[in-house]
Amino acid sequence: MITFLTRSSYLLITKYPTMAATSVLLLLHLIPTLLLLSPTSSFILPASSHPTIPPLSAMTSSTNNLSIGPSSLRTLLQTASKSLLQNEQGLDLQGIVWMEHLNLVVGSMDVAKEFYVDFLGCTVDEGNEKHFNLGQQQFHLAANNDPPQRIIGSICLTVPSLNKIRSRAEAASAALSGTLFSIQEYDDNPNVMTVTCPYGNIFHLYDISIDDEMLNGDINSNAQLSPHKMVNLHKEGGTYGSDRMAVRGQPGIRAVEIACRRGTAAKIARFFETYLNCNVVQLHAAASEDNDNDPNQSNTAIVSVGPGVQIVFIENDGNDNILATQYEEMKGVHICIYISNFASTYRTLQESNLIWTNPRFTHLDTCDTWGEAYASRTFRFKDIVDENGGEVMLELEFETRPMMHGQYLKVPRYISN
Repeated sequence: MITFLTRSSYLLITKYPTMAATSVLLLLHLIPTLLLLSPTSSFILPASSHPTIPPLSAMTSSTNNLSIGPSSLRTLLQTASKSLLQNEQGLDLQGIVWMEHLNLVVGSMDVAKEFYVDFLGCTVDEGNEKHFNLGQQQFHLAANNDPPQRIIGSICLTVPSLNKIRSRAEAASAALSGTLFSIQEYDDNPNVMTVTCPYGNIFHLYDISIDDEMLNGDINSNAQLSPHKMVNLHKEGGTYGSDRMAVRGQPGIRAVEIACRRGTAAKIARFFETYLNCNVVQLHAAASEDNDNDPNQSNTAIVSVGPGVQIVFIENDGNDNILATQYEEMKGVHICIYISNFASTYRTLQESNLIWTNPRFTHLDTCDTWGEAYASRTFRFKDIVDENGGEVMLELEFETRPMMHGQYLKVPRYISN
């Protein structure tokens, strides 16, 4: 169009001046529309006119699910919890005392809200519309120019009602069409569901009533009940029993499952024991629920990160190159934790050059020096290393706060849905 005007302008202006003036006025009126329609135009539509769902080309087409599955994971979590309490020291929660939130980059906040709020039933936080609450824990989400992030494993959630989520499934499937969103049901267990979020994160959902069958047996008989209320609440099957999938008796983020390379689980366990003084249980688990009798079961490191909350590192026998590729998708994810020994842990990590200031969050905190960490009540580390040699086994950022932090055990707004 521009070339045509250039070649014709001389003839039009010299021979037909009146027509030229009229044409100019008409073109000035049409130019905005022509520029928007022109396939070669460098102009773009306003951001508000773009579809809220990004094209699949912006996301990995396959989720490469490395989770061992919801039933095997539940058994592993419950076994670890019971094992921890077999000795009296298990009651002393050392190291990490609470996992408050997961921070993930998503492609679109509109799409994220469709999934986390409209489908899963999280509550939008009163103080920040990008924070979505489940029980006393949160998802902190961001939509920026970075690729969506993906946990290499799964996120385990205890929800108030899977039937309510099922009732929202049809609407969610329509709203999230064109993304990686999917739902997997289990005929043998209606209290469990696996869903894939629009950006490929795997969520295992457990109905909060999943352990109630334990309450229907002898535990309710007079012979089994204690005259002490707190004994009943904490015994097996009780509201706060170590076998429960609930988080302190409520919905919440029950666990995070991370796939790791063969031969690293024991080293990861040692890292959390040495650097953070955590309670860690090491168990064996089948690589998948279809392989429960596998003689070459995977080693695991189950780190306690609060009452009834765990991070599970499970060795995966897949190709290390594939794992390395998927670890790239997890870089930038962070987990916010509170610890009991803030100052000594900072110095231990600093001695090994593991303290790290995240440039993305310098508006919130820095921690290059102890003075900075003290002032912001926060430090961060991201490299989980082999203490013998310093090999980085995986990268997973931990935003680390003391129990004297002003937001410790905050109670976010949550409406059960």
